[in-house]
Amino acid sequence: MSTATKKAYVYKMKLVPANILGTVILVLLILFSILIKADFHISGNFWILLITLILYLCLHEFLHGIGYLIGGTKRKNIAYGICLEKGILYCMAYQELTKKNILISLQMPFVVIGVITYIISYIFNLPYLMFLSIVNLVGACMDLVMFIYISKLDKDVIYSESGEPDQFVLISSEDLTKKKSKYFEIVDVKDYKKEDYRFKDIKKITISKTSYIVLGILLLGVILSII
Repeated sequence: MSTATKKAYVYKMKLVPANILGTVILVLLILFSILIKADFHISGNFWILLITLILYLCLHEFLHGIGYLIGGTKRKNIAYGICLEKGILYCMAYQELTKKNILISLQMPFVVIGVITYIISYIFNLPYLMFLSIVNLVGACMDLVMFIYISKLDKDVIYSESGEPDQFVLISSEDLTKKKSKYFEIVDVKDYKKEDYRFKDIKKITISKTSYIVLGILLLGVILSII
């Protein structure tokens, strides 16, 4: 079909169902980990462990970026951000993406530092790596939900950013209003115009003011714990 028949559907994450799903997965994974490893425990300096956790979550987003590159996204169009007031670290690709490209990116953190590292932590008895893997798997639950949702759509579907970290756009000739999901909702539908998705002045890293404050407090905590 021609591009004139396509619609752009703006999706927004539903935080309550997403948080419930994440909590359920967290509890199940911790119980499973305790069951298979009787000595499953975490010890060490609280602040160092917390900083390590944040870095691991940053690696999650970096792997999304690697997935974009593998799928064919231009490096100059990939950007990262921190918006802790929304509980979000994010990686955005500011260009139209094919179905294959977005699916590669969505599954990268789940597989590489979720499933694979969990298996490694079990084999080599690394409880903190197992904990990090669990946290990542919980954080990747919405990636997995999106992966399953998009994988069921027509192969000509196009993914794009909306400019907001908790929203995304799907461009399709299908009527996506009939494709319901418990975890995100369509908040806008408009005619597809290619020029609307040509992004300019892309900022490579964006950190919100609240995030600066929180990160500053964490850094202070680390310094004080070392002194």
